[in-house]
Amino acid sequence: MKKIIVLFVAVLMFLTGCNNDYWLGEIPFKEDQEYEPTVYYTYRFTGESEHFYFQTGKVYYNNDYRSLIISNFKVKENISDDSSYDLSLYFNDDVLYSSASSNRNLSKSGFENIVITDNGYVYTDDNGNIIGEADSFIKTTKDTFKDSIKLMVNYCVKDKCEEEIFKINYLD
Repeated sequence: MKKIIVLFVAVLMFLTGCNNDYWLGEIPFKEDQEYEPTVYYTYRFTGESEHFYFQTGKVYYNNDYRSLIISNFKVKENISDDSSYDLSLYFNDDVLYSSASSNRNLSKSGFENIVITDNGYVYTDDNGNIIGEADSFIKTTKDTFKDSIKLMVNYCVKDKCEEEIFKINYLD
């Protein structure tokens, strides 16, 4: 009888773990082919805070072309059904993206469907100053990217709000 109970518990744990992307304390990287450019990435990364994580982070530095994608956001724990979320991305403390710019806080499903992308070409003018289309890449370089990026989520339940900064884990 004990063997049957142990087997049942093991199967149940396996099945519930397979339905959750985040289990055993690891965040698996997830490709996001829809937004990926057709060039080789420079860095792949995931991110995690106390209550949230994201599975897709890629940045590309290829000659003058630059691209960034961050997606597949998840809520680890059901904080509350009444929660609202706001996500902000900074480079060297300058805001590149904020979901609050639309003057509304997001629901859980809205938060989990956020896709942050930035891409374009970066050039230097005759004086050596960086100019271009991609805001995040005017603020950072391939060598300073890891130290420049900061991703923060603000979530509120009724009138009580909390702020969490994602710890970014570079995979290669």
